[in-house]
Amino acid sequence: MGYIPHNSPFAGNLARISRPRRKKRKEKKEGKEGNGRKGELYVVEVVEEERKEMSGLLGDEFRGGEKWRGSTRLLLLDEEFVDKNILEALLPKGMIIPSAFETVGHIAHLNLREEHQPFKYLIAKVVLDKNKPKIQTVVNKIDAIHIDYRTMQLEVLAGNNSLVTMLVENGLRFNVDLATVYWNSKLATERQRLLSGFNFKDVVCDVFAGVGPISIPAAKIVKRVYANDLNPYAVDYLERNSVLNKLEKKIEVFNMDGRRFIDAMFASQKAHKITQVVMNLPNDATEFLDAFRGIYRDRPEDVKFTFPKTHVYGFSKARDPEFDFHERIRIALAEVAVNVEMRRVRLVAPGKWMLFASFVLPESVVFARRSPNT
Repeated sequence: MGYIPHNSPFAGNLARISRPRRKKRKEKKEGKEGNGRKGELYVVEVVEEERKEMSGLLGDEFRGGEKWRGSTRLLLLDEEFVDKNILEALLPKGMIIPSAFETVGHIAHLNLREEHQPFKYLIAKVVLDKNKPKIQTVVNKIDAIHIDYRTMQLEVLAGNNSLVTMLVENGLRFNVDLATVYWNSKLATERQRLLSGFNFKDVVCDVFAGVGPISIPAAKIVKRVYANDLNPYAVDYLERNSVLNKLEKKIEVFNMDGRRFIDAMFASQKAHKITQVVMNLPNDATEFLDAFRGIYRDRPEDVKFTFPKTHVYGFSKARDPEFDFHERIRIALAEVAVNVEMRRVRLVAPGKWMLFASFVLPESVVFARRSPNT
């Protein structure tokens, strides 16, 4: 198999490489042939459209549309090479090797740096070839996550163009379309960590449920799940995945803004049953916390209520990320005395942490009088 170490304009070119016939067996003594070693001569025939840049790879005398028997910069690779070795051989010396990628079903999701862009098709081809048949599509994120629907713009670099896939996480199946919904396989362990704190008596309110990575496994554990998302495509897949895993009877699905969902749930008869609230929207989940102020304000204070435990995810670039995240929670709730359990989830970028905070909503918050602006 041949890989062409060049910038993306060359990435589409394929070459058919063959070894010339040996004339005499004794010629083996003069310039070791076989196994792609130094001294062996190959015939290279360009079989796709001619590009003048190929002359830089196949010798200055190459004119295209012909077989070439001269020197070549094509690198012949043995299947025993691992991805890192291949890319080290193909990419410019000193460049950071993009050896890791996220897997979502049959899709390999790269997150390439700016310096990798001229070589993105080459990198994708290596990833695809070394991970078949499990990987059939290689994509790269080319834009930030869109806040409203939590979708990202992806560019298909290699393989088929389908972004619809099925994946299995902790024994449950999920259908997703990465063109319209969000999924992060890197958070599988974190999701299990959260779910381990639920029990069969719980009623869970998932404010930003997506396609159900928390709601659906939670439904196997708890009494009831109320799952919401603003993205109508995510809600469609959430309903499909609930049926796929035979859990649709334990999950009630909603499609509305997070703040409206919180208002509606705690204004209904369901309010006193809710024991756990999950807010997995790290970019701005804290901005929705003010919706909990006064959720029980119209109910008698002498009646016993269960104050739900709230689990919030967020990002911080601060020098002390825990202090920063705690401050934002207190400001959103307009309450100083909030006893928060905090931990770091993962470093998502240099200097940027994803954090998890868990706390029981204080009585002073749930019975508070809302300001005219809320």
